[in-house]
Amino acid sequence: MAEDLDLLAEKIKQVDDAILQVRGRAQASEGLVIVESDAYGAITDLRISPYAMSADADRLAGVIVQCHRTARQRAEAEAARVHAQLERQARRAAAPATPGPAAQDWEEPAPLRITFGI
Repeated sequence: MAEDLDLLAEKIKQVDDAILQVRGRAQASEGLVIVESDAYGAITDLRISPYAMSADADRLAGVIVQCHRTARQRAEAEAARVHAQLERQARRAAAPATPGPAAQDWEEPAPLRITFGI
């Protein structure tokens, strides 16, 4: 039982570590605003060019929000892909090996000999 829990904890850590590495990125106006998000929606990088800073504050805020939304959606999609890939790998690793048919199943039985006694 403890081994099962340890194995489960290791799998959860593996998934969490992989998802923590995922990032989504979006940009607006040819890179004047760039937002990067992790799979949990936190902004991990935000770049605003000096030119964009001179724009109307409400417009700039809207662009940042839209970039963040897009970056978050991309990160979430990538996280789902990574999670599904890890699940497939775990299922393959846990699946019992399917042995091929036993040799006797493929061999012809020895022919029966009919003998006559006189």
